[in-house]
Amino acid sequence: MKKLLSLLCLFTLFFAFTCENEPLDFDAETGGMDSDLLGEWNLVEFDVEVSTSTNFQGQEISSDVEVYSTTVDYTLNFTESNFTTNGSYSYVADIVANGMNIEGEPYTLENVSGSGSYSVNGNEMTVDGSFFEFSFEGMDFAELNGEQTATFEISDNGQTLIFSQNETTTETDAATGVTSTSTQVSSSVWTRGANSSPDCTAEEATNEAAAAYNNDNTNENLCIAYKEALENQIAECGDPDGSLQDIIDDLGDCSSGAASSGVLKVTTGTLPIDFTQQTVSINEGIITVEGVSEGGNYQIYFQVTEGDTGTDVFQNFVLTINGTEYFPSTQGFDDFTSNTTASSENILQATFYGIVESAAGADLSLTQGQADVMY
Repeated sequence: MKKLLSLLCLFTLFFAFTCENEPLDFDAETGGMDSDLLGEWNLVEFDVEVSTSTNFQGQEISSDVEVYSTTVDYTLNFTESNFTTNGSYSYVADIVANGMNIEGEPYTLENVSGSGSYSVNGNEMTVDGSFFEFSFEGMDFAELNGEQTATFEISDNGQTLIFSQNETTTETDAATGVTSTSTQVSSSVWTRGANSSPDCTAEEATNEAAAAYNNDNTNENLCIAYKEALENQIAECGDPDGSLQDIIDDLGDCSSGAASSGVLKVTTGTLPIDFTQQTVSINEGIITVEGVSEGGNYQIYFQVTEGDTGTDVFQNFVLTINGTEYFPSTQGFDDFTSNTTASSENILQATFYGIVESAAGADLSLTQGQADVMY
């Protein structure tokens, strides 16, 4: 049974990242090869939700499959007309078939590599080959490769590449009369630069310093220690995409003060998200914070009672990633935590981090979440 389910998940993953058709933002004047694509992209995460219903002689069979990444070390490299892939990734598939829940276990694909050619027309990419190569129990799926059409979006000043889909298809078998309807919502997120080296010992020290600072972001000494840890990590491991230096710049001189910086941001996995469109209001003593990223793919929402400070005073927290809502996890492991240091005199300052999960059970790890806004 597990082999059959894993096989189903491989097909799900394959089609999720090679058959995307929903249009996204793009430069209509680009045409041909998009120079912003050139170079190496690192896979950050993928998430696929497929709902299928099959009707045969009045009997309906339904299934819901959610496939999401757990660990990734996978790159995609574009030249002017060709691409190559290399690395490994693990994923989990959770399945609900006619009301029966089947929780998946991590499945790892190692030493994955591939190549092919591509062309671009606006935000539409035609690929001869596949970004993902799969094999299972000795079976090779090379016959599934071939010309595919996908849509893409490049955002965050050229640092983030997103493939996404929201599509419903219906097919009827003329011989059997079986009608099948499938709805697929999927996304994969990629970023520029090299992934952190697993041998980078300074990264662990940075994570510890970040956790200490997030617990008390008004402590000047913790801020200074965090900056020093970041600088040590840059010296030892490099900072190919500049994200570590961005954090150092945001920390400033570490001096405490009540002035708002207008910052609303969080890092999920290795993807930094800046909510540049902010709406902060107060009604009957409740401060409501809403934020939308550039391009609109990510949204954040939470509330705080004015005057409340301390741990976990956030209310109704929701983080939306490409249409999927994530809520604070309370499973007992790295639970979502917020620390509010100011919520009066028109200033709200807080940090947040930990695990959030979707209604389907997909987890995201948040770090370096910060709200420093006026209301």
